[in-house]
Amino acid sequence: MMNSPLSSWVRAVAIATIATGLMLALLIVAAEESPALKNWLKATFYHHWLGKGALALALFALVSVALSLQQSAIRLASVIFFEAVAVIVSVGVIAGFFLLHLLKLV
Repeated sequence: MMNSPLSSWVRAVAIATIATGLMLALLIVAAEESPALKNWLKATFYHHWLGKGALALALFALVSVALSLQQSAIRLASVIFFEAVAVIVSVGVIAGFFLLHLLKLV
């Protein structure tokens, strides 16, 4: 098991990527379904996409730094596997949502 500073950062960034990707997918769908959320993002960040980006960057930075300071027993290979799964799920959620809208099923 690697516990070097580099492996701690790689593990932290991978977990931050998981959290950020899933949050962004949920935020995209929620903002499309909730005009109040979309309007808040527009009012706070000038444009709803800028708001989503700013929130994603903030979450990524916070999780990366917080987790890099901790020693973890989680295997890096496991984290990277779950990172790939999270990316697939996030893309599926976003693409599925807009596909359902395109087909007028939602």
